[in-house]
Amino acid sequence: ILSTLIAISFLLLCPEISFAASKYYYYLQVGSFRIKKEAIEFIAQIEKHNYKGVAKSEKIADQGQWYIVYIGPLSSREEANLTLRSLRKKKLAKYIAVHQKKSLVSSNLITGKQVVDEKPIEAEKSLAQVSATKMKQMPQRGIGRNMAVKNFALGYRHLYREIATEVTKRKQITSAGSSTVVISDSEKDDFPTSMHIDSIYARYGLTNFLEIFLEGGVGYKETSSTSFVYGGGLQLSLFEVINGVFKGLYGNLTGSYLSGDVEYEYRSPARNKWNKEAEFDEVSLKGEIGVISSRFAVYFGAVFLDYNETTKRNKLTGSSLVYEDEVENETSVGGYAGAEIYLTPSAVIKISGQVIKKENIFIAFEYHF
Repeated sequence: ILSTLIAISFLLLCPEISFAASKYYYYLQVGSFRIKKEAIEFIAQIEKHNYKGVAKSEKIADQGQWYIVYIGPLSSREEANLTLRSLRKKKLAKYIAVHQKKSLVSSNLITGKQVVDEKPIEAEKSLAQVSATKMKQMPQRGIGRNMAVKNFALGYRHLYREIATEVTKRKQITSAGSSTVVISDSEKDDFPTSMHIDSIYARYGLTNFLEIFLEGGVGYKETSSTSFVYGGGLQLSLFEVINGVFKGLYGNLTGSYLSGDVEYEYRSPARNKWNKEAEFDEVSLKGEIGVISSRFAVYFGAVFLDYNETTKRNKLTGSSLVYEDEVENETSVGGYAGAEIYLTPSAVIKISGQVIKKENIFIAFEYHF
């Protein structure tokens, strides 16, 4: 009985030794990439340090294609642990996971299906074949709504906006000079700024977490009078849930700058007709949370706005008056929501609206290269 208990304990505590007849191979997962070229470049980097690299593609639901890089095969757990320590010492990989396989794993970047190979020589041929084959890639995305690293997109946007503003300082301009005019509290909020903006914008992924964007276009209230508008900013992804119940949940922060001018005629509450020439610049910070999949994204968030405007007003009816106003946004905090729909893997339609003292809505078409 004692010998039987010892044998059972030995089997439970030392399964690798007791089942030595079953051959296992060990692989170290050392990298995960959204872009095939980066996976192949990473393999070339680790092979310079005499490690054998294998790349495999996997299509993850709602996340698109991923390219996984392994080092192996390694013949034992001890060899895997030694290799792991060596990789960390050389700082070749930040995150490393150990996998135990019954068969050799070969590269499958062409088919996108898991392939196992019983012969190491054939596995090496498969990797060489991937390196030499030009594969038509579906555009990848970064974390959240960000662009993937080194990816580029170009888009067109039409925006209509109305900003509730208040006059903080007013000067009356005459042929003799200028003088400060006192404006009543009831009157200073009667001058909202509204306009259309048509712009071309570009987005570029600096990393999977950080992108830069630039835009340029025209601002107008009436198409007979247009002016140049430009801006740009950065978008930072805070997180994205990859698996589980909350898969696809993400958070972003966006900081942007916009500047330009607009000219149009309007009627005041007193029914007088005025011509308005406004030069504006604004800085905004947005925080959003949303859900994204391979076909669409929906999101909502809060925005903080610092808007400043210098406006020249010419009275067109009755007695001639010219005012020069310094203007700022009446309320700095608002909310917004939007959606994105992928018509194809490369073409995206976007729509978003913003409310609370700064109302705007835009629709955009974007193409990913």
